[in-house]
Amino acid sequence: MTEKPGDGSLTGGVREELTRLILSGEFQPGDRLNELSLTQRLGVSRGIIREAVRSLEHARLVEIIPNRGVVVRTVDVPDALELYEVRAALAMAAGRLAAIRASKEQLDALSALHAKMVAATEANDIPSYTAANHAFHDAIFTAASNSRLKEHDLSVRNEMQLYIRRGALGHAQLKASNLEHGRILAALIASDSEGAAREFEQHIANGKQRMLENLRSAQALRAG
Repeated sequence: MTEKPGDGSLTGGVREELTRLILSGEFQPGDRLNELSLTQRLGVSRGIIREAVRSLEHARLVEIIPNRGVVVRTVDVPDALELYEVRAALAMAAGRLAAIRASKEQLDALSALHAKMVAATEANDIPSYTAANHAFHDAIFTAASNSRLKEHDLSVRNEMQLYIRRGALGHAQLKASNLEHGRILAALIASDSEGAAREFEQHIANGKQRMLENLRSAQALRAG
């Protein structure tokens, strides 16, 4: 990489790469981010790494712990529950706006993504389902045409990924989730702003319940 003093674009690129490494699971919660090894891996100065890390700390993906340095943040159950509540509120606003503002092309794209999720559900293909699911949610926030709303949702979703990637949905939960997507899509196509707001908010709330079900199941297995 060619580095210039105050190169914000380079810092942004490093921040995006570190975010990818964290959300992909290459760096796990509790892992320490070694500044020297990152400079060598990414080919940038320590100054650029520090700037990117400060941004990740602000996004609550990492934290600085005395005598340990920079570590990937660990999200516990109370944190996750709060994040679900925030994301449900954002989803309600996005659903309402998207029902009013979505273009035909955007609705067609959402329908295509829903079809992909249906196929992935039938095949129990969780990676494909997850990718289409993220794209579906992103497309709704894009259709809402409110950049601040979309930025907040992405920030909350990234933070949630530190927790929810621990447990995959079972097939029954996958089907339930996708039925909810169908109801959201139907409300958007009908330009039903209150219906879309209600269905999208409820989808996130149901996701919280599915997370708690997985947590209880895991605890029961450990106890057994």
